[in-house]
Amino acid sequence: MRRTWALMRKEFLHIIRDPRSLFTALFNPLLMLFLYGYGISTDISHVRLGVLDWSHSQQGKDLVQAFTSSGYFVESFHTDRYEDLGKALDDRTIQVGIAIPASFGTNIVSGKPDSVQVILDGSDPNTANSVSGYASTIIGNYSNKHLQAHLSRRGIAIGSGGQPLEVRPRIWYNEDLLSIFFVVPGVIAIVLMTTTATLTAGTITRERERGSIEQIVASPVTAAELMLGKTAAYVGLAFVNVALVVIVAELLFGVPMRGSYLLLTLCSLIFIASSLGLGLLASAGAASQRSAMTTVMLVTALPSIILSGFVFPISSMPPTVQLFTYVVPARYFMVISRGIFLKGAGFMDLWPEIWPMTLLAVLFLGASIRTFKKRI
Repeated sequence: MRRTWALMRKEFLHIIRDPRSLFTALFNPLLMLFLYGYGISTDISHVRLGVLDWSHSQQGKDLVQAFTSSGYFVESFHTDRYEDLGKALDDRTIQVGIAIPASFGTNIVSGKPDSVQVILDGSDPNTANSVSGYASTIIGNYSNKHLQAHLSRRGIAIGSGGQPLEVRPRIWYNEDLLSIFFVVPGVIAIVLMTTTATLTAGTITRERERGSIEQIVASPVTAAELMLGKTAAYVGLAFVNVALVVIVAELLFGVPMRGSYLLLTLCSLIFIASSLGLGLLASAGAASQRSAMTTVMLVTALPSIILSGFVFPISSMPPTVQLFTYVVPARYFMVISRGIFLKGAGFMDLWPEIWPMTLLAVLFLGASIRTFKKRI
């Protein structure tokens, strides 16, 4: 323990005596949180709407008003030519167009069926799917409203028995469906994984490049003591990152913290151990700091973003790709972070995610110890 403590103190002194690296280690997580928090959003608003209304009727104007008053669409283009609507989509003047036929007003008043064409820009399928859903809901509500008005004019009473089925959605955990509440807790996993692994990626290779590895090899320090000492020095810095990110998430982004800070701290410690183990593993097996950093970016940044469920659901991935996600620690911490923040989940609720993350931490740290050889 004395040797491990001495190594930890040595590494800690190295950290605080390098102000540039220390500033980078503390500033990068906040920068990443700002960029991801404000840059990634699945909320659709201010969609540029193009209108082609051949009916020139009040009913057509009411339908357009229903679109613009929803808060999702902004009318930015109006034409009487179908070709102009297509050209506006091509040059991205608009993102969606609606074409209202000449018979629209007459058919709505008489209660006859009619159709409205919605033209979408499918080059962005995620936005197109969301916009299609919004447009279908708006047109459906408009149709029901005028159908009920038509039946009333004919003397057909619409009572409780004739009322169509009513949907009353009740949304839990993220009542306003704000994407930032989903993104920011996930960013914590990305930030911790990339930052902590990068911090330790150059520790062993730095000793080799500076020639101090010879003193370590000649000392009675074991590989396990060396790895544990170097890891422990960076745990404290990683927890400072955790505290900063949580404070910014709550105060700046308004993400509610419904769970236990203690549980988040415990799970963060396990996750930090796994990411530090990855960094040490890359450092122990690399010939230079540059190659260690490159390896760390490949095994942490890309998998943490793509294979963790941060943006894309794991269930929608091909089965072969899903198998690779089981060795990505961020996959488990992503669920844990969002569960603690938004759902107030407890230890037993998150146990299916905690135990495999703990197993990965042990495996990565063990592999880094086995990889390091006390020889020059």
